[in-house]
Amino acid sequence: MSALCPRGRLLGHLDGESILTSEPSELEAKIVAALERLAQALQRALWEASWRRGLSATQAQILVYLLHRGNERVNIKDLASRFGLGAATLSASASSLQRKGLVRRYRDAQDRRVVYVRLTRRGRRRAAQLALWTQAIEAEIAELDTRSKERLLATLLEVIARLQRAGLISVARMCTTCVYFRRNVHANPAAPHHCALMDKPLQLMELRVECPDHQPAPVPSGGNCSK
Repeated sequence: MSALCPRGRLLGHLDGESILTSEPSELEAKIVAALERLAQALQRALWEASWRRGLSATQAQILVYLLHRGNERVNIKDLASRFGLGAATLSASASSLQRKGLVRRYRDAQDRRVVYVRLTRRGRRRAAQLALWTQAIEAEIAELDTRSKERLLATLLEVIARLQRAGLISVARMCTTCVYFRRNVHANPAAPHHCALMDKPLQLMELRVECPDHQPAPVPSGGNCSK
């Protein structure tokens, strides 16, 4: 008899792989439905901002991401991993942006196979304009009290980390997936976590979605069945 994952029910096998269903509760289903509605709002806002500037949504995301990374060097592989795309697809988007004068691509001096992408002056201005596409959504979130926003951020980062460990989302350079992150080691509910790199407690509002010092934490053994 096949062993069952404690968090799912075995439905069968496909190409030697077990197929599981998690049998979510009504509450979990409602949370997923709410996240789906949020994703729809974000996708619509991004599409409208991109279309007005003659870009695809992926091209717009690349520009904004490069803007947020500042002077860090970002290569095609980094971008492909960030957006969950194949290197060829990402390279095509970068080539289109280069033809529009918004980015410049250049090869690594030591390894010519590595191609970096950086914003041009024009691209930086366009990215700054595009970065405002979330303003309407941010304005609504701003109406929440500080404690609610802190809890929301911490919960979303935890969900993203779990999805990453399950292989359902691309790698994110955030606190909750970092080797330096120590979860719930302090008694202060406003700063329960700890950053071993900075050796300091982390307030919930200090949790990062993108950190330049991020080092991926090892994935726990057991795959999707891990708790």
